[in-house]
Amino acid sequence: MKAAQRIIAAALAFAAALSANAAGSAKTGKGKPREIIVGAAPTLKPYWYLDEHNKLTGFEKAVLDEIDARHPEFTLKYQIMDFPNILLSLEAGKIDVAAAQLEYNIERAQKYLYGTVGYTTFPQHLGVREDDFSINSFDDLKGKTVVLTYTAANEYYVTNKWNEEHGRPFKIIFESTRALGCEDIASGKADAMVSMIRDLEGFNKEYDAHLRIVEPAVYNSDTYYMFNKRTGAELRDTFDAALQELKDDGTLKRLSLEWLGGDFTAK
Repeated sequence: MKAAQRIIAAALAFAAALSANAAGSAKTGKGKPREIIVGAAPTLKPYWYLDEHNKLTGFEKAVLDEIDARHPEFTLKYQIMDFPNILLSLEAGKIDVAAAQLEYNIERAQKYLYGTVGYTTFPQHLGVREDDFSINSFDDLKGKTVVLTYTAANEYYVTNKWNEEHGRPFKIIFESTRALGCEDIASGKADAMVSMIRDLEGFNKEYDAHLRIVEPAVYNSDTYYMFNKRTGAELRDTFDAALQELKDDGTLKRLSLEWLGGDFTAK
């Protein structure tokens, strides 16, 4: 009888210990998915934009949905903000991931932690009036005007760096939207803009911009996710592995074809 009582007592003690451990886990949040905050700019169609129901969507969202679905240990939440504020928020620790077709440049790398796996190609080209064949490179812009949108975008970094290194032969002006930039080129207020082929082709369709895309590219880079330089190393490694998996199994190519109209995946 005593032996039976000892067995029952041991079983009850074991059950109590399991219950205590479960309670402790619940209190500390152990076992719950970690919340990862992603910075998103809804004016970067087709990468980020708001649909007819005011819901965040686009290529970036589709890729991140795939990553989220494959990693139950975390859940992705989105912070909508203007593009120039994404990197500022990353540096301040207000978001964990910057996802906005961000290309590599040295100045950014000094402040932020880049992923090591690129996910789309992002070659920069000049866009000029379709009847203007005098401009075929930055060298041909002497005395002319380039219109840009954000100083935080790589288009500005590339254009301004070349201009500075060559004695500032051309003027740089800014507009609040790409549509206004296209109007500046059409009216003669500006002579060129800098963007990707797929974006410039999109401006021709959406804004009837009549831009000629200049070959070759003035700058070539892939795009990367970016993380906080002090705290983001582990998360960077996780996202790198997830992106590589999406590339290897063909998911990234499928999403590029679906959302961007071609295979623009980084090789």
